[in-house]
This record gives sequence, structure tokens and C-alpha cells, in this order.
Amino acid sequence: MPPACLIADVDARSALLALALVAALPNCVEAPRQRLAPPGVRPLGWVDVRLASGPRLELGADGPFDVLDRQGRVIHRHGALPRGASIELSAGRVHLDGRSLGSPPLELRPTSEGLLSLDGRPYRGLFRLESAEGRALRVVNRLPVDDYLRGVLPKEMPDRFGLEALKAQAVAARSYALAEIGQRGWLHPDQRSQVYGGVEAESLLSGMAVTRTSQEVLTHGGRVITAWFHSTCGGGTVPARTIFPAAPRGVMDRPVVCHDCEASPVYAWERRIPGSTVLRAAGLEGGTLQAVAGSPSRYPGRPDRVTVRAGGRSASLSGDAFRSRVSAGRPMAQQLLSTRWAEVPSVQAGALVLRGQGWGHGVGLCQFGAAGYAGRGASYRAILARYYVGAELVRLK
Repeated sequence: MPPACLIADVDARSALLALALVAALPNCVEAPRQRLAPPGVRPLGWVDVRLASGPRLELGADGPFDVLDRQGRVIHRHGALPRGASIELSAGRVHLDGRSLGSPPLELRPTSEGLLSLDGRPYRGLFRLESAEGRALRVVNRLPVDDYLRGVLPKEMPDRFGLEALKAQAVAARSYALAEIGQRGWLHPDQRSQVYGGVEAESLLSGMAVTRTSQEVLTHGGRVITAWFHSTCGGGTVPARTIFPAAPRGVMDRPVVCHDCEASPVYAWERRIPGSTVLRAAGLEGGTLQAVAGSPSRYPGRPDRVTVRAGGRSASLSGDAFRSRVSAGRPMAQQLLSTRWAEVPSVQAGALVLRGQGWGHGVGLCQFGAAGYAGRGASYRAILARYYVGAELVRLK
């Protein structure tokens, strides 16, 4: 079932106005009023982001803030802090510039419109200070999901992709975040979840995309889905369960043809990988690489299995594992950017020569494809319908 068309789309005039504003006011950012969760349990629609942990971190505050204990009682009031104040866990207690604040968990809550910062980077919401395995201090940023998304979208998709593509990305990122929170209870601030840059990352157009799609998520079977996305599919996406075995059936379970990502700089690429690297990835150290074979029925295609042969020995591993192992620790220009092979690979002078297409796991939204599709006039609803087949677009109550 395609996503339901529930929300009126911004008209073309509004989109042009938004782009004009971005051009005229490059440093202007939508600034919603600061909202803080009540002490204690995280409310629905809010997220916890584990920003960092360590024996000593740098804290800042551009206004006064309260320190609350685990019962939600204010145990200390503090004025503004210059960025770079030291906060650490010592003898089971949190110390701020040498002054004990008490035992974790603690909450730091701005008392005005000010922002807290960590390692020089400001964030909306409040900070929770937790003990990480009793030895280090962990700082968790708790804030509404839409405030979180304002710091995510510019890190995951550039404004030049346009408002409709950004709106599709906002819905996907909101769905992804809430699904992860429901499964695990917290988020990473990097590629393990979504890249999150805090207030400094925010932009006007991305903020508009978040606002225009507020409370909209993708669901299947009454549950918010993990709406995976990637840079460039290279001509076609891959069924979710191929890469993520726990993905639900009935959504993203068939490939989607996409030619709108051809403008991507990594739509097509070629790599020459040393034979020793390939053999090490396959667990066949020593000898000379003889052949690498995949299992797609036709090319371009994504091999389910890859077989490596060397000196009368052979080893087989999944296409995704082959890509990960060959690419591990190598600069991007030497990595296999996707599992989509453009043609049969070859071995030349002891090295693997492989031509591929796209960048990323290939599941869900193709970001360059979304930009290209939007450039042809597609709305964010049409973009979501294309890449999240079987999902429904709904508004949270």
C-alpha cells in the first residue's frame, strides 16, 4: 500500500520563497522555543542521544542551569559556564571544575533559552550524566525528536537537494530514530544511528523540512519502521532482508528500479584491490589470487555470495561481508562503495579489478535518487512511496 496522502504539500511558490530565503540569509536558522522534558522517564516522541563518554569531558552553558538528582530534585543551581569547563566522574561522584555535584544519574537543565554544550558544540534539550560501567562519565542529550532532526538533516542530506527531498529525508530520519529508540532506548550521534551535529549543523531549509513534516512517520503493521536510507543505489535498491535479516516482511521487500541517482559522483566507480587484501578478507592468506566470482544472475547485480580462489583453495562469504572486509581500514577512494557490481570482476596482475555502482547498503531511500526525482517534480510523498514500498505515511497522535 502506498503512503497515505495526509498532509497538504507546500506549493511551488512557497518552495521558491524558501530557496530565496536561504540564498539571502545563509546564516539564518529557524529557532524553535527550547523545550525540556520533565525530570525522570523520557516522554514519548523524545530521544536520548549518547553524545560521548570518558573520564573527563568539556562542558559549557551560555546561560544558567539547574542540576537535578535521580528523584528530580534541584540540588544545585549554576550560572553560565565558559566552554571548556571540566566535568568528570571520580570516586562515584560527578565533579564540575573540581566541585562535587553528586552521584549519577544527574540532569543538567537550562533555566532559560540558553543551550548546554559538550566539547565546544551546543545542543538543544537537556543533558543526563550517567555512569558508563562505573569508570567513565556518559553525557546523554535528551530532546524532542524534531529538535534532534534539525541537527541531523544537514549532516545526512545537503540543502541543495531541495525541499521535497529534504522532507522525504526528514520523515525517514524521524521514523528511523523513533524505531531505534523503541528497540534500544537510545541513539548514537554518528553513522551507527544517524549523524547528529547539534545546533551548529542546523540550516533554514532543513529546519523547514522538519517543521513541514512534523509528527509524520512511516509505519507497517501499526509500527514505526526502521526507515533505512543510503547515498546512491546505482540504479536499483536491494530488499531490506537481504542486508537486515530482522527487517519485517511486507515492506521494502523487493528491489526498486531507480535511475534518478545518475548525477551522483559515485553512481559508477572502479577499484583495483591488491590480491593480498582480498585473500585476507576471505581468510586465505598466502598464495596468489586467481579468481573472484559473484552470484548475480545478471549484471549490474548484487551477489548474495562471493567466492575467492587462490592456489587450489577457495572460500565463500556473503556479498555484504566481502565488501566490509575488503574495505575495512582503507580510505574511501579504495573502498568497495556498495555490493552492486556493474560487470563480472577480473584478476589482473594479481589484483582484483571491480567496477561497481552506488554507495551504501542499498536499502530504502536513495538520497541522490530522491534529489533527482524531486527535480523532476515529485513530492516528498511520491519519493517515500517509491522507496518504502509497503509502508504507510501517518501522523503520530
